[in-house]
Amino acid sequence: MNAYGFLLKKLIRFTNIKLTNLAEIVGYDTSYISKWCNKDKLPAAKAASSVNKCLADVFAGEIFAQGEEALFARDFKIEEPIDEEQLADFILQILKAAYKESYDNTTDTTRAVASSQHRLLLWEPDIKAFFKTELPQLVRQMGESCHILCTMDICSFLPNLSFEYQCMDLPDIPIYIQMGINLHQCEKQMDYIFQLYYLLNHYHYINFDFYDNHTINLMNMLVIKDCMAIQCSLDKDHSISVVSIITDITQVNEIYEKIAPEFTPNTLLIHSANSEELFYNGYRTEFYAHNNFQILLTHGFEFLLPPEMNSRLNQSAREQGFSENMGHLITHLGITWEEIFEKGCIEFYLLKTSLMQYISDGTIYFTDIVYHMSKDERKSHLKHVIELIQKNPNIRFYIIDDEFVPNSADLFRMSVYNNKKKLFLKNTGHHSNPHSPAFYTIQNNILIRDISQYFEKIQTSPLCNIYEKDDILRFNEKYGTLIERMLSVSE
Repeated sequence: MNAYGFLLKKLIRFTNIKLTNLAEIVGYDTSYISKWCNKDKLPAAKAASSVNKCLADVFAGEIFAQGEEALFARDFKIEEPIDEEQLADFILQILKAAYKESYDNTTDTTRAVASSQHRLLLWEPDIKAFFKTELPQLVRQMGESCHILCTMDICSFLPNLSFEYQCMDLPDIPIYIQMGINLHQCEKQMDYIFQLYYLLNHYHYINFDFYDNHTINLMNMLVIKDCMAIQCSLDKDHSISVVSIITDITQVNEIYEKIAPEFTPNTLLIHSANSEELFYNGYRTEFYAHNNFQILLTHGFEFLLPPEMNSRLNQSAREQGFSENMGHLITHLGITWEEIFEKGCIEFYLLKTSLMQYISDGTIYFTDIVYHMSKDERKSHLKHVIELIQKNPNIRFYIIDDEFVPNSADLFRMSVYNNKKKLFLKNTGHHSNPHSPAFYTIQNNILIRDISQYFEKIQTSPLCNIYEKDDILRFNEKYGTLIERMLSVSE
C-alpha cells in the first residue's frame, strides 16, 4: 500500500467515519475513496489539493466533535494544546506529504496503466495471471460491495484456463454475481451438475444467481460495476485467446446497464436467498408439504431432535440477537418436522467425518442459529432418533465415507434439501461470513430431476453404506456403549 492510502485509511479508522458519509462530503463515489485507501490509486493531480483540504477539514471536525484531540496528538506526535483550525492544517500537511511521496514513487509504467482506459491481453500466461491473481485481488479490494455480471458459463471458461479454482481470503464485503450457465449443450449433465456444486462450495462466500445464457452467451462479457468491463474472444476450442479490458468508469457502467436487463426472472435457474425469504414467501412451507425427501447434511445433524430442544433453540436465538421472527420460525419448523417424521419417506445422506465431528462437539446449524448440544442433549437426540425410526421404517440413513473423497473439506459445505419438486441448498459457511448467501433455491425442474437422480447414483457407490431400521438398532446395540464413552470424553 502507498503512503497516501495508508495514511488515509488510518485517519478513517481513527475518526470511525463511514465511507458513505465521507464520500458525500468530499464529492466522490465511495469506490474512488476505497481505491485511494486500498488499491494504490491516487486522486487526480489537478484535484488533489481541493480533495486533501476537504479531507483535512472533515477529519479535524470529527476529532474535535468526538473529543479525541488529545489522543490524536499523542498518536500522531504533535504538541498540545491545538485548536480545530490548527489540527486541520496539520492533517492537510501530512496528507500533502504522503500524496507527494506516493506520486513520486509511482513509475511511469504504472501511471500509464492507471490513466489508460483500455488494455489488451494477448498471450496465455498473461490471461491466466489476470484471472488467477489480478481479478480476485481486484474484487476483494472493492469498496462496500461488489456487483458482477457475467454472460459466460463459468464451468466452461474456467477449466479452459487450465488452473484450479482460486480461493482467496474471505472478503469483508458482500459479492454478488449474476452469471449465465448453459444447460443445453452439456454432453455429460451429471458431471456438469457436480461442477456447479463444487463451484458453489468452493466460492461459498459469493452470492451467485445463475441464469440460462442461451440468448447472451455470445457476448462473452464480464462486467464489474464501478470498476471494469472484460470481453473475451474465444478460439475454436472455446478457450480464451484475447481479453479486452475497459477501465473507464463511465463506459463500464454504461455496459453494465446495457447487459443487466438480459438477466431476466424467467431465465433464472439458481437463486441465492436468506432465511426470511424462504420462510415468508411460503417456500419452506410448500417444501415441507410433501412427504418424500432426500437430504444431504454436511455439518452436524439438526433433524429428528427431541421436542424439548425447541425451547432451547429459541433461547439460543434470543441470546444470539435474533428477533422474535426467528422464534416463530423455530416453532413452525419443529411442528412441521414432527408431522413429517411420523409417516414421511426420508433419506438422510451424512458424511462420515461430519457425523463423527457431531458426536465429538455437538454443533448443529438450525436455520441461522449455531447451537452446541451438550453431552446429555446428544444422548437424548440419539435416543429420540431410535424411537422415531422404530415408528417409521421409511427413514433411511446413507453414510458416505468421505475420507476417501479428494478435497472433501472444500467440496462439502452446502447441505442439500430435496423433495423432487423443490430443492434448496443450505450454506454452512454463512455462519462464519455473514456476507455469504444462506441458501440457494433451484428454480429449474430439469436440474431438480437430475440432482434427484444423482442421489440415487450415490446409493450404489462403494463409498456409501445404507442403514435402515434394523441396521440402526443393531448398530446401537453393538456400538451404543462406545458412543456414550466418546460423548463423555468430548464433554
